[in-house]
Amino acid sequence: MDHLIQGILTYSKIDTLENVYEEVNTNEIIQNIIQIIHIPENVKVTIANVLPIIQADQYRIQQLFQNLISNAVTYIDKPQGQVIVDYKDNNDSHLFSISDNGPGIAPENQDKIFTIFQSFTKHEKSTGIGLSIVKKIIENYKGEIWLKSQENIGTTFFIKIPKSIQ
Repeated sequence: MDHLIQGILTYSKIDTLENVYEEVNTNEIIQNIIQIIHIPENVKVTIANVLPIIQADQYRIQQLFQNLISNAVTYIDKPQGQVIVDYKDNNDSHLFSISDNGPGIAPENQDKIFTIFQSFTKHEKSTGIGLSIVKKIIENYKGEIWLKSQENIGTTFFIKIPKSIQ
């Protein structure tokens, strides 16, 4: 219940917090997330490329990546789990991706996955808020988020954030 309440509070605060733009080292943020979240021994989180320093709000970027990486780690159902964080410079935008080899998301659920309180698993810690928070943060930056997923293969979330967001 506390997890649900905290998620609702976080979701409701995203629009009310003032945008603070500062240099945010996304590599450091991902490294910190890897240190603070629970990652089972059978799961490996890898950073595939050097991640950039971006102009953004550190709290929001931390929340965005923590939700995506936590979800990936939590739902992996393979004996050897893998989560890969990657980056591509897209001229006028930053393109991040978080891939996993988890169960994947059924095609009929992919359009609904970012809707608040939507959860398509019986996992006890799932509140259905995490991905809606991620989407709200991305929208705040006038960015985009989408996914590619295959059942029993895995999912990749793509996050596109414009470089000039102020």
